[in-house]
Amino acid sequence: METFKKVEEGFVGITMILVLALLTVNIILRFFFSAGITWAEESIRYAIIWITFIGGAICFRRGIHVGIDLFLEYLPEGSKKVLQFIINILAIIFMILLIKYGIDLVLFSMATGQLAPALQIKMYWAYLAIPIGAFLSLIHLMIQTYGMIRSLSTNE
Repeated sequence: METFKKVEEGFVGITMILVLALLTVNIILRFFFSAGITWAEESIRYAIIWITFIGGAICFRRGIHVGIDLFLEYLPEGSKKVLQFIINILAIIFMILLIKYGIDLVLFSMATGQLAPALQIKMYWAYLAIPIGAFLSLIHLMIQTYGMIRSLSTNE
């Protein structure tokens, strides 16, 4: 699992550095030489899509996804655990649907042969971020939920 964690974080970190470097070079070229890299904006956009979905999975693993804690603070400890379990189950269902419809989008894109306008790559490479990120999120959610079930069974 540690290798899995390093791959996720390494991918996001390296991709962010590449985006920053490409963006910086493109800004310098446009500002000083009035000529930018034609494919830079599109490649940055697709890289950010990948960063978003893989980064979302990292957030699920770390338990730092955006949430509303105000309501939880007024609940007793047992109710907090039950509510967190319900939230995880709903998130698992959502990730399963995201995987299914993400795969449908990728398959549709493959069947139609969509190309990115500037990069001229198949669009399914950008769309693959959806089912892959959702699958990674699903894995982390299932591990968390399993941990919740185990902690509830050992506490009783």
